[in-house]
Amino acid sequence: MISVLQVMKMIESQAKKMSSFFISNGVIDERDREKFDYCYEVMLSTLLNVLAVVLIGAVTGFLPQTVYFLAAFVLLKNTVGGYHACSHLGCFLCTLCTYLAFRLLGAFLPADVLPMLLVLLASFAAVTVFLLAPVGTENKPLGRKQAVRLKRDSRLLVSFIVLFILFLLAGRAEADLPFSVSFGIAAVAASLIAGKIKLDKGPVSGSLPDQSV
Repeated sequence: MISVLQVMKMIESQAKKMSSFFISNGVIDERDREKFDYCYEVMLSTLLNVLAVVLIGAVTGFLPQTVYFLAAFVLLKNTVGGYHACSHLGCFLCTLCTYLAFRLLGAFLPADVLPMLLVLLASFAAVTVFLLAPVGTENKPLGRKQAVRLKRDSRLLVSFIVLFILFLLAGRAEADLPFSVSFGIAAVAASLIAGKIKLDKGPVSGSLPDQSV
């Protein structure tokens, strides 16, 4: 049975093969190999994270909710920034643990509790994004103009998502889909807080510039 560490090594190997292919075909310069190795590793790692989550959702009969959760999480996370793991394995484990927490809550919480909980989660996410976003990393700091633009985009996006949640809640007797979206953006809000704390503590040796789903 292939272990997670073996999969991570396979990702690294495949990323280097992709760089070599494009270098041999004159698409990228040999001098940029290291940068493209990393970019392809991130791309493949992100793809693995998404596929793993979707597979779990499909096998457990939770696919629509999983798609809503992922869409909200990825869309907002790519705009606001936040915590980034120090390795591809750490990224995978963080993504998996976040999804499993969502899956367990969605499966075991009483249906009449979900509407109140999703409103609280959406409110927490909106307030956090308005106060903290965007949050860069020690290896990828944000310029002043970029930060101003991302702050505006983050606030607009989270406002739109909250309105979408309210629309779903008003149009459905069941609250599973709006809860999925709320949990997704609340997870991003938690990532913002963790990223801010990590950034304030200073650089960590061996950290990777951008590890997110």
